[in-house]
Amino acid sequence: MTAATRTTGTAEQIMLRLSDRLVAVERVVSRVMVVGFVGLITVNVGMRYLAGRPIVFAEELAAIMLVWLAFVAISISLHDRAQIGVTLLVDKLPGFARRAMEVAVNLIIAAILAVLLWKSVVWVNSPMVAFEQVITTGWKKWPFFLVVPLFCITAFIHVVAHILRPTGEHHEVTL
Repeated sequence: MTAATRTTGTAEQIMLRLSDRLVAVERVVSRVMVVGFVGLITVNVGMRYLAGRPIVFAEELAAIMLVWLAFVAISISLHDRAQIGVTLLVDKLPGFARRAMEVAVNLIIAAILAVLLWKSVVWVNSPMVAFEQVITTGWKKWPFFLVVPLFCITAFIHVVAHILRPTGEHHEVTL
């Protein structure tokens, strides 16, 4: 085994571990966001009907939380390979061809995520976004828009890990 091979093997293992640890963090974040979302809505309903004074920013913050939750959940589903797919053709292919098709699809997904990352960073840093504010609080919106580039990074890591993962080694969905 050459030094380059050992380095590649180490880099592969680092990427696989990074993906696994990242999804563990994403699962915690998604659970916290669900609890926060439900808590915010529950408190707002109580304030509205029991105290007659709803939390002004609750609905807007809840919408932002749902968007973040959706992006985090999509990243988790990419790690777990939990998307719906049509595998009629792929299931008929022999092992090598099936793996080649899987790698090709993941390379396309990685390319799309790379372009989306690039464009989303440009968008978040644009003057147009710099002036946007949350209507009810006056907060700048750009920090909330960071979910798009963050999603691209986390999803890209999961997709690259799928490309590097040995043939036949798949993660089971764990809750």
